[in-house]
Amino acid sequence: MKYFMTIFFLFTVLCGEELDVDITANHFSADKSKNLIVFTGKVAMLKGEDSLYGDKLLVYTKVDNKTNKTAIQSYIATGHVNIKIKKPTTTMIGRGEKITYDADSMVYIIIGDGYLEDVAEKKSIKGEKIYYDEKNENTNIDGGNNKPVQFKLKIESK
Repeated sequence: MKYFMTIFFLFTVLCGEELDVDITANHFSADKSKNLIVFTGKVAMLKGEDSLYGDKLLVYTKVDNKTNKTAIQSYIATGHVNIKIKKPTTTMIGRGEKITYDADSMVYIIIGDGYLEDVAEKKSIKGEKIYYDEKNENTNIDGGNNKPVQFKLKIESK
């Protein structure tokens, strides 16, 4: 039970922000020896205005050396994953079969029929593997063998 309560506190430091994170799922398990928390079945993770939905979510934790508190190291969501990331000037929405996130580097990787859209800029990309660096706002895309990368944007004509 003590480890279960720790989970609620560690999510307040997700990505270095003091926000509540609410995760719902059909099943929960934790393995303290592996620093792993597993949520399965209709997973929904809400953090502020950001959201993630999928079939399974693996959350890897670590102890922050500066604060000596448990924090998120990374997470991996699988199975029809949808995300929404609220930025100061836009909202990013994405989907894929697998989405990973590394909290230290702030990099998302969308794998398997990936899609990422900048709502305000009206730009979207599709590819088999999309790398989105949230901190530096850089994006790289890999196409598949028979699926080229697709980029769509609106350009105003003069």
